[in-house]
Amino acid sequence: MGFRIVLIGGGSCLWTPTLAKDLFLRTNLAGSELVLVDIDPAAAKLLASYCRMIAGKIGTGWKVSVADHRAALRGADFVCASISTGGFETMHRDYTIPEEFGVYHTVADTVGPGGISRTLRNVPVFVGFARMMEKLCPNAWLVHVTNPLSQLTRAVYKTSSIRCVGLCHNYVGTTKLLAWYFGVRNEDVDAVSVGVNHGTWMKNITVKGRPVADQLDLQRYLKMEAAKQAPRDSGTVDDQVEEMLKTSNRVEYYLSFELFKKFGYFPVGGAPHVAENFPFYCNSPETLARHYIHRKGVLPNRADWKEQSRRKIQAITRGKHPLPELTASNEGLAEIADGLLTGHPCREIVSMPNRGQVANLPRDVVVETHALISYDGVSPVNSGSVPAPLLGWLQTVVDEQELAVQAALTGDRDLVVQAMTVSPMLADKDRAAELAGRLLNANRDWLPQFFKKRR
Repeated sequence: MGFRIVLIGGGSCLWTPTLAKDLFLRTNLAGSELVLVDIDPAAAKLLASYCRMIAGKIGTGWKVSVADHRAALRGADFVCASISTGGFETMHRDYTIPEEFGVYHTVADTVGPGGISRTLRNVPVFVGFARMMEKLCPNAWLVHVTNPLSQLTRAVYKTSSIRCVGLCHNYVGTTKLLAWYFGVRNEDVDAVSVGVNHGTWMKNITVKGRPVADQLDLQRYLKMEAAKQAPRDSGTVDDQVEEMLKTSNRVEYYLSFELFKKFGYFPVGGAPHVAENFPFYCNSPETLARHYIHRKGVLPNRADWKEQSRRKIQAITRGKHPLPELTASNEGLAEIADGLLTGHPCREIVSMPNRGQVANLPRDVVVETHALISYDGVSPVNSGSVPAPLLGWLQTVVDEQELAVQAALTGDRDLVVQAMTVSPMLADKDRAAELAGRLLNANRDWLPQFFKKRR
């Protein structure tokens, strides 16, 4: 007897091919059903056809179907969500409007004005998912890969009884980078991970059980990058995008080694995410260039990539292009599903409420650490304290995120302004209200809680 697994945002050419393939390859989940849900029926239909092809190729008896939210969630055992409310146009505005206020976002999906704006759009949608799950599948876990990871997880816990964790692949990518740097296997590298998503830090880094922090050197890293013959592939969705957009030749971890030299701890993730926690790096294009930090951007690259991917998937379903190699990626979703549904234990990095796993951040705020996954659920690993040099930075991030979540839940414009004011990325605090107003008006189609009709 299999399980009913729902993928909200199942029409995604980015996530669905990888997540579905990984699920189909888990032998413990054989005979299950994957239900795709998407606001774009044509995209969901296309991806369902593709998924049926790879399920048939793998041969583990999976069924693939398409349904609306309510029909899909009824009786579901496990739910994953990967969405972007408002699509590329809204993401693009999260970049470009803050530029007028001296904020040069590099990702704009987690912190700063862009992260706040994205929070306001996505939180109500996620709360809707959670409340629907309370009625239709109250015992199912919601495991999501949607940014902003921390804020969405926090909103689900503040408004529902649904158990939820956020899942990010940045730790995997950083571990792969360190394995390449030390010339070892990926599994030889380990560390204690502590912080909040896209602001997490590695402590006690070991290779084959031996401490290696004293061997992390920026100049050696630069020499290795210069001699590199081929791009590193961490086996995550991000690297597929980097290859498609031909941006993998950048010095992605220059800032990581630079910050390690300053603080003595190694940040999780590449430069674009890490830089946004330190506003100095995002105050001008010249500063970004000086520290080899690239801006991911949105338009037209991501739209072009999406269309290119759609055409390739369509060609595969029509028999005009062969299926790719069907090997497991390093995304953690399938492993977590296997652990929760069948009891097969695993250890993953997740974002979930702080129950003491991070000693010096407030309880209940969402933090990112290792966790053990099994029939018993998701049990966070005690990771100790955020190191002193970094605590103030992370506490400010948490304060900003808490205000943004509450603003998204209540439609309180004053809270949006407060979140902008708290955010270190906005240097000119006198313009916080103006920036908040600009972003709210630009996103009004997606923010009904802020634009209720007056009687």
